[in-house]
Amino acid sequence: MTTQNAVSEVDIRERIDILLDAIRTGDRAAVRTIFAPNIVSFDIQPPLRHLGAETKWENWELVFEAFELPLEYEVRDLTVLVDGDLAVVYSLNRMNAVMKLGGKIDYWLRWTAAWQKIDGQWLIVHDQVSVPTNFQDGSAAMDLMP
Repeated sequence: MTTQNAVSEVDIRERIDILLDAIRTGDRAAVRTIFAPNIVSFDIQPPLRHLGAETKWENWELVFEAFELPLEYEVRDLTVLVDGDLAVVYSLNRMNAVMKLGGKIDYWLRWTAAWQKIDGQWLIVHDQVSVPTNFQDGSAAMDLMP
């Protein structure tokens, strides 16, 4: 890895820490600093594809409205691969939270994000959040743990 790529990896990890803190606390302003204007997101909720930062922010707004804050949000096995002005990040993420309307969730998600350095700042240009599917009955496998 080149020195510049190593520096970029540190920068991206710092940006991920900002995002994680924002998710946990519901910091909408901080969430807005992470995503590129033209992000394409394959988020966990419908539709199949979400276009643009405004849509991504709205998805996070739905999360912050649905759950009691702070959220418990854990990242495991975070990998950051950098090559120049592009990077790929992937991890297993756990969300454990109390719903405002009652009930609780506790499950693991898979996260992959493509980052690009735009005007000197690392931003997410694409992300995908998913859960495995049980092919036998078509249900989401929400009980898996790493």
